[in-house]
Amino acid sequence: MELERIRLENFRSYTQSEFCFEPLGSLVIGPNGSGKTNLLESIAYCGIGKSIRFHRDEDLLCFHQPYFRVCSGFKTDQGNHLKVALSYAEGKKLLKLDELPLRQLSSLFDVVKVIYLAPEDLQLVSGSPRFRRQYFDLAIAQLFPAYITVLREYLHIVEQRNAMLKRSFTVGEKRSWDTHFAQSLASVLDYRHRYLERVNKAMSASFAGVFPLVTELKIDYLPTIKTFPCDAEKLLEQITDVEQRERHWQRSLIGAHLDDYEFRLSERAMKLYASQGQRRIAVIILKLIQARLIENITGIKPVLLFDDIFAELDLKHTASIHDCVDSRYQVFIASPKDEIEHIWHGYPKLVLGRMNEA
Repeated sequence: MELERIRLENFRSYTQSEFCFEPLGSLVIGPNGSGKTNLLESIAYCGIGKSIRFHRDEDLLCFHQPYFRVCSGFKTDQGNHLKVALSYAEGKKLLKLDELPLRQLSSLFDVVKVIYLAPEDLQLVSGSPRFRRQYFDLAIAQLFPAYITVLREYLHIVEQRNAMLKRSFTVGEKRSWDTHFAQSLASVLDYRHRYLERVNKAMSASFAGVFPLVTELKIDYLPTIKTFPCDAEKLLEQITDVEQRERHWQRSLIGAHLDDYEFRLSERAMKLYASQGQRRIAVIILKLIQARLIENITGIKPVLLFDDIFAELDLKHTASIHDCVDSRYQVFIASPKDEIEHIWHGYPKLVLGRMNEA
């Protein structure tokens, strides 16, 4: 799919701005504080319905304005036109697809696909488990939109079950919540297992010609349960094993909300042994594989957003990334240096002047 235009009203540092784009995408060039990241964040917002940088909606308001609005026009891979409009005011958000208001923001995941790469993505390797869970949950939802409902139901059950563990309850009540918890957890783990299988298979077969590192790269799932994956019946047995501890701590001690992922290179944990450059390449490879999976399984080519990710990469690796993309996707590249166009030649250039980047 391609982004043809976007209009911003009171979004971050943009009060009233409109941009039109070509099928290749754009090189967004400008100094720090010129609004490059804000522009890419607005594009990602149109595909996810929330800030890809984990800002709250109220944090996206420009200079204490009472509302913001982001309106975009996409061209689908079938040649149809799609309008996406998102607005926020007084604590409420409104989504419109082709002027039709929709209550579920998850509707975006069926029709718009964007992938955002930024320097802070290094946290996927060495950051907190929560950061990794957030990334993979989003990636799974982009591939399988039904996962959003499954995950939302699971997190609701965890919340209710934790509330039960903080008060008096009957054996029957706990058994009921344990059953719901196990069934919902089994569904979440099934999605995560299927996604990681696809990612690791792609890593062993994709991009080896330009990134030899990829053949030694693997992502492991670190569950809080004893075996992964497993069915609801076996999960119930493991819940029984930790029952006394859960009563003591008054919260669920196993489950997808506590699990983690680990990047491994040559069977060694990357967060302990890999260099900064290896970590960065691993994350970029993961995002490129994510793009291919989305394209192959959903039939939608995602829009790629590269937010100043080339600053710490040498020319060889930057050129390799260019070769992997190979005009396959629409790409937006934010950079403070216009030297980037020597590799990404032919891409239209959007030059931004200095402004207050919030």
